[in-house]
Amino acid sequence: MAEILRMKARWSGYQGGPGYNVMHFRDFDTTPPTNTHATAAATDIRAFFDAIKLYLPNAVKIDVMPDCEVLEETTGVLTGVLTATPGATVTGTAGAGAQFAAAVGAVVNWRTNGVRNGRRIHGKSFIVPLANLGFAVDGTLDPGFITTASTAAAALRDPSTGSPDLGVWARPSAPGATDGVWYVTSGYSIPDMGAVLRSRRD
Repeated sequence: MAEILRMKARWSGYQGGPGYNVMHFRDFDTTPPTNTHATAAATDIRAFFDAIKLYLPNAVKIDVMPDCEVLEETTGVLTGVLTATPGATVTGTAGAGAQFAAAVGAVVNWRTNGVRNGRRIHGKSFIVPLANLGFAVDGTLDPGFITTASTAAAALRDPSTGSPDLGVWARPSAPGATDGVWYVTSGYSIPDMGAVLRSRRD
């Protein structure tokens, strides 16, 4: 039975919140996964957001949730809950005058080498909202933000020794199905355009 960790980062402090980033990890140095693995993954997630906080509005607060769900990969059945120690809240530092639109920001596309039912498995992490510092005068993303976010994304998908690996989980295709599958991230991209978040759980 292959188990994966499902972790959530909660965005709050702005109109339309809270919002969530959901990330999945696997490839532990020992099995079954432990609170130590959950804490390592939480630390890596927090480091990602801390690296880009200059481009987040002051009102935004991001907390990596301490409850880490353990799922069976093929069925998605919850098999346990671990406790992570994620570290302090990340707060945006774009400045008191930084403006933003609550549903607009950027997106990180996570690539994998996995294929299921003839389709490449990939994931997304929305960085929303993004302060006006994250945008260029032509409405595309600011080059400095792309560079900073790219460095942070590279670190998140190439974790420190002993940390679980970030991946993308394709959930079972139907209730009761056993075709759920997780693949480690093989790369990422940050499109040079604004992203609109339609769901607060992306």
